[in-house]
Amino acid sequence: MLGLRQLTDDQKKNVRHWGMEFVVVVIGVLLALWLQQWGERQQELADMHAAEDAIHDELRAALSSLMWREAISQCHIDRAKLLQSKIAAGSNSWPGLNENALALQMEGIMTSSVAPSVYQRPVEPLTNAAWTSALATGALGPMDRERFAKLVGLYAQVDLMRAARDREDVAAAALSPLGNPLTLTPELKAHMLEAIYQVDRSRFTFGLVNSRDFAAEMKSLGWDDTSQMDRLIEEEVKDTAAEGFKWRPCVAPVRNPFKPV
Repeated sequence: MLGLRQLTDDQKKNVRHWGMEFVVVVIGVLLALWLQQWGERQQELADMHAAEDAIHDELRAALSSLMWREAISQCHIDRAKLLQSKIAAGSNSWPGLNENALALQMEGIMTSSVAPSVYQRPVEPLTNAAWTSALATGALGPMDRERFAKLVGLYAQVDLMRAARDREDVAAAALSPLGNPLTLTPELKAHMLEAIYQVDRSRFTFGLVNSRDFAAEMKSLGWDDTSQMDRLIEEEVKDTAAEGFKWRPCVAPVRNPFKPV
């Protein structure tokens, strides 16, 4: 303070001026840093919401596959029992099986794949691309830990279904020769019985994931897809009628898991 008293009035004015300039510069720098951090935070939140939207779509598709699986489960039980009983009957002569496991023949058209399908199953979009991408980019970094844990749990169920589907694809391909007449050697019988076991094991694994529990967990995340699922079910019924075929009686009506029983 003694030094300031020895300054002239002009010098004191200069000190005050430069002091104010310094304060203004510091405030400006701090404000710029805050605005930068705020902008980055907003971008992070925008990236997280975009990732969540993609994840939501992916999980909804997985749930729709699960709903369909539950509807056709009894058909797969019936088909596995039929194949097992016929193979174990003792005859080495297999006449071929061209009856679709899920659909009845309508107007001369059999709904099947290119080759006769012995163990028909749906094409399922069980993917985790959106989830994997979000984890790789760190887009879910700002997410609440409890919410993140719920997503981890849902994708664990998706992974379970994907693994079951992959095993089923291999086993169903092994069963495909039964669509045509052939001679069942002891080795071939054993191979086919093993494949039947694998498809039934896959069906059981799918049953470990419950659509209502899956939907309830999605709903707890703020994703109530009641109307979307109603629309999906309605479109499926219309498409089935337009294609001119009917499901076997073992196919149960697809239920919306977001609705109360």
